[in-house]
Parts: sequence; structure tokens; C-alpha cells
Amino acid sequence: MLKRLLAAIAISLPLAAPAEEAAKPTQTIALISTLGDQLSIVKQRGKRASSIDDFSRRTLQIDPQLLNMSVLRGLDSALAAEEPNSRRIMLRWSANPGLAEQLKNASFEARDALVLDALRERLTQMPQRADWDRIEAILPRFSWETREGMPNRLGGIGIYVKPTGNQWELLDEDGIDRKQDLADPDQTTINPRTGEQQKDKAYVAPFISFERVTLDAKTLAVVARKPQFTHTKYSDPNSKSIDVVEQVSPAELVTQLNKLVEQAAYRSVRGAVEVGPVKQVPAEAGKP
Repeated sequence: MLKRLLAAIAISLPLAAPAEEAAKPTQTIALISTLGDQLSIVKQRGKRASSIDDFSRRTLQIDPQLLNMSVLRGLDSALAAEEPNSRRIMLRWSANPGLAEQLKNASFEARDALVLDALRERLTQMPQRADWDRIEAILPRFSWETREGMPNRLGGIGIYVKPTGNQWELLDEDGIDRKQDLADPDQTTINPRTGEQQKDKAYVAPFISFERVTLDAKTLAVVARKPQFTHTKYSDPNSKSIDVVEQVSPAELVTQLNKLVEQAAYRSVRGAVEVGPVKQVPAEAGKP
């Protein structure tokens, strides 16, 4: 499944064109995302022993531009609507080779600061900052929180797999299986093919956990921070596959992941406004 997922990511959406320059820009804003070079795959294990982590966790190295550009598209669209006279510049993120190893060995609490330090190091080498007013950066946010049927210790972009039920027998002193007593509650899921909602215990959930950090372009001081966590749970009740992973194809996952991260970046600026194609609105009577 992981090989097919990587293959699907490799043919993902094309890079977006730079934002168009307004006639009279009031602000020059540089946009950068540091999310897209690591994809987390988290899967719930069967609960058998308290000393064993309930989740298996893997990190896949992918092309750093593919998902980053989806993030930047959403951020650029939101800023274009919020500040139509601004001039926006998209920057490509390429981390130093040692950052991935630093993150792997660092404590969970220290990872946010490591990424911000790496970003500042990169930006100090860009004299173009003298012509910018501010920098809007999307950075992975690593969190211990457990939210809405999702596990803790999530950060950046990834996919969580919640299989059906408890995989181990839980017998009490009378030999009665108490597995159902400890079963996770049903969660609201979406059918990836119809868009309909239903309730299910098993699902595949693309997620993004990040922080939008606003930096002063000249000093690189942090002006503002805004955390964001977004996910969508998918399951197909009509699928004949027992394995929930097989209910959603890698191509479908990548499509939904691109859509999710773009919308999340947009909402970090403009709240719950939906991202979508431009729609023609019929002219009102008496108006051109």
C-alpha cells in the first residue's frame, strides 16, 4: 500500500503559478511552507499490553514541493481575498540535510523550535527580504493532544489508519469476552465516492497539523502564531474489503490529502470559508 501511495504522490497536482502582482501593492508578502517533505503514516495496533505503544508510526520521505505547493495555493488564495492589493511571492522550501535527523532524535516538544530555527537560517541567506514587508510561514506543529478519534503525537501532514475493533481477546475472570465494552465509539466518516456521511469505527484519515507563523521580513521576529489541526475520516460502507486501508485507493487518498491541506491553509487566514472553483453569479435585474 505504501509503495502505491508514494507512486500516487509522485504524479500529484502540478506546481501553482506565482501569484499575480496587483497594480498598487500595499504589502509584499513572502509565502513559504515547510510541511511537505515528510509524510506520517500512523496506524492503531491491537491493544494487548500497556507497555506497547498503541500506534505504529512511520515517516516517508517525499518530494518536498508536492504538498507544500498545495499549502501555498490555499494560503495565496486566502491572502488574495483578504488583502487584494498585496504582492505575494511564493518561496520553495529545501531543508538542510541534517534537519530530518535532528527531528527524528529530538524530543517531541522540541521539534517545533527546530523547524522554526531552520527556517530562519534559510531566510537569513536571502537578501531579497529587504524588499518584503512580512513572511507568512506554514510550519508543522507537533502535539501531544488526542482529538476527535485521532491519536496524539501528530505533526505535519500524514494519514491515520484506524482498523475495525480490538484485535485481541479481552476475557474477564468468568471467561466472558469484554472486547465490545472497550470498543471505540463510532465516528462520523465520509464515503470517499459519494461524499455521504455515516458512523463507523474504522476509517482512514488524512490529517494536517500546522502553525501559521507571521515573521517580520527584516528582523525575522515572530509577529503572530495561529495553530491549525484539520482531518477527514473516510470509510466506504459498501466496500467488500475487510481491510479499511483497501477501501480507499492511494490515488483517492492523495487527491483528498491535497484538497485537505489547501483548504486548511486557506482557513488559517479566512476561517471556515470554503476553497473551490470560481462560480459565475447571475447579474441582478437592472444591473450589468
